[in-house]
Amino acid sequence: MKASPFDTESLTLNVTTSTMTLFGSVGITDRLEVGAAVPFVRLTLHGERLNEYRGQSFVQANASATASGVADIALRAKYTLLVLPQGGVAAAAEFRLPTGDEANLLGTGARSLRIIGIGSLERGRFALHGNGGVLRGGVSNEVAFAGAASYAISPRVTVSGEAVARYVEALREVIAVSEANPTIAGVDTLRLIAGARGRTIVNAIGGVKWNVNGTMVIAAHLVWPLVRAGLTPRATPTIAFEYAF
Repeated sequence: MKASPFDTESLTLNVTTSTMTLFGSVGITDRLEVGAAVPFVRLTLHGERLNEYRGQSFVQANASATASGVADIALRAKYTLLVLPQGGVAAAAEFRLPTGDEANLLGTGARSLRIIGIGSLERGRFALHGNGGVLRGGVSNEVAFAGAASYAISPRVTVSGEAVARYVEALREVIAVSEANPTIAGVDTLRLIAGARGRTIVNAIGGVKWNVNGTMVIAAHLVWPLVRAGLTPRATPTIAFEYAF
C-alpha cells in the first residue's frame, strides 16, 4: 500500500567534532612568514531514520561511528605586500597534504592549494578585516570571501562579527523524493538523491575572545547559516583554547 498522509519519514544526523591543532610559524624576513599546522581530530556521528505513523514514532534504522587521528597537515606562507599606518595588505598560500584518513572522514584524500588575499584596517579598539581566495584540489574546488569586524572591550576581551560566503563546486543539495519500491509492487519508499552540482554557503559568525594571560586564549563562537540547503545545521557553537609555548 502507498504511504498515507499520516505516514511520514525523517532523517536526523548528529556530528560532533573535537580538534587539537599544533602549529608554529617563523619570520623569515620582516615581510615573509612561514609555518605549519598539524590537526588532530576526533569525529563522532550518529544518525537515525524515523517513521511517524498516526502520531507515533518508530526508529527504522540507526547507526553510530567514531574516528580519530591526524587530519590533513597544512604548510603555510604569508607575505606582506603593503604596510599602512593603520593596516596593511598581504597575500597568503596554504598547501595541504593528504595525511588524514579519507575513509574515516579525517582527510580529503588529495592535495590542495589555497591562495588568499588579506586586508586589515585598525582604528583604536575597532578593526575591519577582509579576505578572498580560491582553492584548487582536495575534496572540491572552491571560491571564498569573508568580512569581519572586531571591537576590543578591554585589553583582554574582544568581540567580533563575521560573514563568510563560499562557493563549493562539488557540493550538492540533498533532496528527499518518493519513488516506487523496486521489489514490492504498490509501495513507495523515501530516497535521498543529489541535487544540482555547485552550492553557495553563507554563514554568519559571532564570537568573543578572552586573553586569560600572556599565553592562553579562550574563544567561543556561534555559527549559523544564512542559506539553508540539504543537511545544513541550524546553528553550530564552538569553543577553542589556544596556548602558546
